[in-house]
Amino acid sequence: MRTVVLLKQVPEPAEIVIDPETRRIRREGVAVQLNPFDRRALLEALRLREEIGGTVTALSMGPPQAEEVLREAMGLGADRAIHLSDRAFAGADTLATTRALRAVLCRIGFDLVLAGRYSIDSDTGQVPPELAGQLGVVLLPGVRRLGIEMQQGAAEIAAECETDEGWWGTRVCPPVVATCTDRWATRIPRILPDTERAAAALVERWGIAECGLMPESVGSAGSPTSVETLRSLERVREQRVLVLADDVDRAVEHLLAELQGPPRAVAALPTVGPRHVAHGRLADSILVVAECDRSGRLAAVSRELLNLADELACQQGVGVSLVPIHPVRMMGAPAPLPLDLLELGALGVDVLLVPSTGGEAVHSLAALESVLGEEAPPAVLLGPATSLGRSVLPVLAGRLELGMIGDAIGVERDGAGRILALKPAFGGQIVAPIASRSPTMVVTLRPGLVAPLAAAAARPLTQRREVPVRAPLPLLFPPVVAEGVEVDAGGAALESARIVICVGHGLGAAGVVLAADLARACGGEIAATRRVCDLGWLPRQRQVGLSGRNVAPEVYLGLGVRGSFNHTVGIGRAGRVLAVNHDPGAEIFAAADLGVVGDAVAVTRRLLDRLSLAPLPQG
Repeated sequence: MRTVVLLKQVPEPAEIVIDPETRRIRREGVAVQLNPFDRRALLEALRLREEIGGTVTALSMGPPQAEEVLREAMGLGADRAIHLSDRAFAGADTLATTRALRAVLCRIGFDLVLAGRYSIDSDTGQVPPELAGQLGVVLLPGVRRLGIEMQQGAAEIAAECETDEGWWGTRVCPPVVATCTDRWATRIPRILPDTERAAAALVERWGIAECGLMPESVGSAGSPTSVETLRSLERVREQRVLVLADDVDRAVEHLLAELQGPPRAVAALPTVGPRHVAHGRLADSILVVAECDRSGRLAAVSRELLNLADELACQQGVGVSLVPIHPVRMMGAPAPLPLDLLELGALGVDVLLVPSTGGEAVHSLAALESVLGEEAPPAVLLGPATSLGRSVLPVLAGRLELGMIGDAIGVERDGAGRILALKPAFGGQIVAPIASRSPTMVVTLRPGLVAPLAAAAARPLTQRREVPVRAPLPLLFPPVVAEGVEVDAGGAALESARIVICVGHGLGAAGVVLAADLARACGGEIAATRRVCDLGWLPRQRQVGLSGRNVAPEVYLGLGVRGSFNHTVGIGRAGRVLAVNHDPGAEIFAAADLGVVGDAVAVTRRLLDRLSLAPLPQG
């Protein structure tokens, strides 16, 4: 088994500084590390090699100092290290990066490509699915379990992949590109790098000549997207820390003062703007890839996308077209119900594009590939940054070589009339407006950031247009042979909750029940850190952070939360951040407005007692 692991060197998030004059990140003297998700992928690759044999090659693209992560990989046991290092690679976006990686993979050969699902600097993971699309191989997104069986010299891969609702399983033959979640269900031994082996290791340096590439296809020259500038969005927290180890009553008084703020004023939902556009071409529309739930209804994030699409359509003087995508389903399951054309019309959709073979995501994307290759394309394609959207849309962007901005928080027009996607990075410390010069800009939007669009009366009925499906794209997505649904209805409510009570491992299993009672007493929702969900104390849909949900409550209260970067990424938009932890050095205090050093369980009990006497007003 020839396994190639993609590695990325990333800056330490806490040390990110923006130059106030150049609006660029200062990289001099900034500590760097191997992306934690990629490190897990490397360790899993080494484990698989021990089980079935084969080789592990570490591959990274970056400046000369990125050689450090490859030496670390060799010290951990990798067989080969390749460093793509050439001035021509500088300034590469995800598509240009994918071209370079594809060139190497095609030259050295591979059976399995492993990468972390996310990169902690850009908070996204576009390169692996774009790579699968360009290579024309199966994508296994968000793998949480993977095994390889050898039968008569041939390998078969059995995998389980996470979704927002649960998981699906498949069995496929190599070659495969897979992304590794932080829940990959194995116990990885703690391995320390062999420093002598790392120092003596041969790290191959490849430039564009060794890759067989032309300068215009890589780096900034080959990148359809470009960062216009950087905006600092670092939220300065008050960081007041009260050491009240035994004075529980005083701690509760301070916390109640924060929790008893005025209720949120509920704003009216936006409705469809005054558009009067008759069109039949994609070029005359904003194209929305809308995710549907299992009943065939539009998901909440799809109404958010329609809000953005309607605003852009009004500004551009065009219409709105929609392509529905449905969750992965088991073979033989009943087809989703068709969308109601009258309802879509009321939501501002002018044309509904449906694949001729069905409504699953794979068929809808195949239909999109077909129509985008034959018609004048739309300027913008908007899709959801859900587990489904993060998987299938980059595959499409990679195959069609379109500029893509994943996990955006919005779109806007600049003074020149260009459409810019707003991309957060480094846990929301900065936001980069990104432009694209490809025929279609592909943008995925994080759920819960934009108000959903409300239906408007007296809108024309949506036109329905059937699109033929080409064969190749469905072959990139494996057949589903098993499926598990782990839906927690309250998980989605986290994104609109006024108060979020978050449980950390330090609260203990028994404290989870208390925290749930406290959340109900506050009229809020309960959330959790990754470790709490991994232990099964709360459902995975309740996880907040880089590999969970983003929340923006008026008040966030962390109980026994340590506050690692991967968690605080998800609470950057909270109005007020409160925390209780017995450890005065807990990282959460640096991200909090008010921190209490004390017993989180005792504070939770006393808060419950007080709220049973005087409940909070419900907002």
